[in-house]
Amino acid sequence: MIRSRLRRGTCLKRKRNAMKKLLKTLLVVLAALALTAVCELMLFNRLSVFSLGREWTPLPTPGVTGDLAADRTLTLSFRNVEAPVSSCHLELAVRDDAGKPVTVNVRLSISDDGSSELYFAGDVSYFPTHNKGAYFRLNSYGALHELSAQLTVPKDGCSWQLLAAEINGSVPFRISLPRLAALFAFFLLLYCLRPGSPLYDNRLWNRRRWAKRLCVLLILLINLLLLANLVRVIPYFTRPPQNSDWMHHQQYAKLARALAEGRTWIETEADRPGLELLAQLPDPYNVSARYALFGANGRVPPWDTAYHSGHLYVYFGVVPVLLTYLPCYLITGRNLPTVYAVLFSFALVLLGAFLLLRSLIRRWFPRTPFALYLLLSVLFGNCTCILLYSLMPSFYVLPICFSLAFVCFALALWLSAAERWLRSRGTESGSGDAEACFPHRGGKERPAAVNLQILLGSLFAALTAGCRPQFLVFSALALPILWPLVRRERRLSGRFLRVLLFALPYLAAALPLMYYNQIRFGSPFDFGANYNLTTNNMPLRGWNWSRLPDGLWDYLFRLPNVDLCFPWLHEAGSGLAYLGLTVREPMYGGVLLLHPFLWLLFGYFPLRGELKKLGLRALILLPLALTLIVIVADTEMAGILVRYTGDFLPLLYLSATLIFLTRWQKADAPAKKRLTLFLLAALLATAVVCFLMSVNDSHLLARYPSGFFRLKDLMN
Repeated sequence: MIRSRLRRGTCLKRKRNAMKKLLKTLLVVLAALALTAVCELMLFNRLSVFSLGREWTPLPTPGVTGDLAADRTLTLSFRNVEAPVSSCHLELAVRDDAGKPVTVNVRLSISDDGSSELYFAGDVSYFPTHNKGAYFRLNSYGALHELSAQLTVPKDGCSWQLLAAEINGSVPFRISLPRLAALFAFFLLLYCLRPGSPLYDNRLWNRRRWAKRLCVLLILLINLLLLANLVRVIPYFTRPPQNSDWMHHQQYAKLARALAEGRTWIETEADRPGLELLAQLPDPYNVSARYALFGANGRVPPWDTAYHSGHLYVYFGVVPVLLTYLPCYLITGRNLPTVYAVLFSFALVLLGAFLLLRSLIRRWFPRTPFALYLLLSVLFGNCTCILLYSLMPSFYVLPICFSLAFVCFALALWLSAAERWLRSRGTESGSGDAEACFPHRGGKERPAAVNLQILLGSLFAALTAGCRPQFLVFSALALPILWPLVRRERRLSGRFLRVLLFALPYLAAALPLMYYNQIRFGSPFDFGANYNLTTNNMPLRGWNWSRLPDGLWDYLFRLPNVDLCFPWLHEAGSGLAYLGLTVREPMYGGVLLLHPFLWLLFGYFPLRGELKKLGLRALILLPLALTLIVIVADTEMAGILVRYTGDFLPLLYLSATLIFLTRWQKADAPAKKRLTLFLLAALLATAVVCFLMSVNDSHLLARYPSGFFRLKDLMN
């Protein structure tokens, strides 16, 4: 009887606990729903909320000056309004000569009780199918006397129609279901990842290890699905027009066909007249002379293509072609759409980031929470590279993304080999720890596994020479990872074998690449960048150390230009200290200011003792030195471009990640909560910054205005 009562008491207690958990979950869901509703109404529909119950008053018939079709500008003047104004609805339909909608840019000027003369009030813009911008709040001093709206369009031959001109009415609500779903998911995710969440308890994850694998797989799939939707936003990239301006984007497809036919030059019969014109020039790399000659003959000159000895070549790395374009052409006989190659490279980068962070954590920080591993992997994968290119999936992206994926694989394999090497010598315990993020499996490690990982890691690192040679500097990171173990190896034969295994893949990759360079440019060490037909004369560019201050400033320290107009982050000035011709595209700020996670680099010195104990000082300082080398090389040999930040951002993120994990390992509970909050904030802020840079750098407004205003409506 006593046992029966005890059982009943236990059952009741379990039911109460279950009810408490259910109630808590319900309260969290309701709180997330409430926050979502507040944000949707008070943030994204604020004009609608504050204008409820009002009736629209039509503006007087406007006076019209200018000819939109001929001059691309027209002014509408609404005189004798004589009324206070709050909300305004000014909607026009502007179409080009083909009947397609055109972006409406309106410059507003007003006169009121405070000024009898017109003064500039601001600009509004919208797209006819996304006209949220046609409703705006107008702030006048007292009564509005006159409203002047100056329209400007980007092309000739446009027609216009005034659809609405009214004031002081109720702005319609625009509830977005995708935005509601995204906000609700975001608030739930924040709650799940809050400091103190049970997700940071590795014991829970290790009871069901299948859940860890499923979680990683789901995050990878969701990440790729989001990226797949982004890369398909701009038809300009996914379905490029077949005209001469776009031919340089077909270089990899042309190279695949050329290699299948047993040659390395990419010109076709259609390019012969252009080659004859280039042969007439005493210096074909002189951009002004080249454009003058081609313009006089009614042709567009080749662009971003290497020209040497009467042939056109691709100077971008050949490995992405061998892995994607060539197999597709050989199997199907068709060109691989670049957007699919880009998505494939994005998938490799994400996978490489997860593998690299896993190896880092297993090697030095085994008790790192699994949830932190997920956050760090998502941050490293997205913010070092791919989010910058999410809206511009051109072939320029492929060498960088493939290189980053390969170095992530290489570092992950080398770190795993080092860990296995230590355990095979009995230096580290192979026992499973319930609190470890990735518990070791039992059993003795085999030397063959170590050798294979060293070999494969070197092969991946060597392949970067055939993608983007700047990434070869990552090979230097093998020194702090593997060399201490080589020195401690007792047997000389063991040392020699593993050094040989490390070096052989570099030789195996170098010989074909050297032959490929030899048959193209007559030198095994010439990749062809100096023969590029671009904005400046590359054979005469040389090295000029006067360029370097601009490169360091723009890449690392330039102040960002931020305002309250979407997309909020804009080009950050163009002033250069270098007086002369160089290559520079719009920059949006230095990486040390745009990537908050990198601020951890300034916390190196307080951790010197702990880092020395862990043997990590060289692995943190060496990437910083390599970053400077890469910036110098890019500035001198290529120029200052946003996409080149992908050459060194992974190095900085690697050092910052090691510092973060070291701080976490030695921190007390309150400090760990602060570090978790910092990581969440850094991930969110950097993802937004990288996405906004992609919006700007892809020229989304010019190339696909409907997509730009869809994003603007979603985020404003």
